[in-house]
Amino acid sequence: MAKTVSDYFWERLSAWGVKRVFGYPGDSINGLMGALDRAHDRLEFVQARHEEMAAFMASGHAKFTGDIGVCLATSGPGAIHLLNRLYDAQTDHQPVLAIVGQQARTALAGITSKKSTLFRSLRTSPANTRIWRPSRRRFAN
Repeated sequence: MAKTVSDYFWERLSAWGVKRVFGYPGDSINGLMGALDRAHDRLEFVQARHEEMAAFMASGHAKFTGDIGVCLATSGPGAIHLLNRLYDAQTDHQPVLAIVGQQARTALAGITSKKSTLFRSLRTSPANTRIWRPSRRRFAN
């Protein structure tokens, strides 16, 4: 089977030192979940009972290991559930990567759609943003 973009995505995160992903599967991330299953020898997937718990686990992982925490959730309400714990990680200056799905653009803004945008949900400033440099396994201010 040919590799997909999702396979390359997990391959790159693995090369950067990510070993564990916390998440809650759903329709908008099925491609990522399939590729994550194929990358089971490099990445461990820990399924949470709820999206907020996945972000909480990723934040705790970052706090206790010093590595970047990675959480994965679906789009819309699933992505919104990540925000409380992402804000917790931000206030503690912990690196957490949130990966969320997105429905096709044709499905957005429909009558039954519960989709939302997260672009402005977590406002950051240079004072509380840190850049993770995987090649050096440390963080820069």
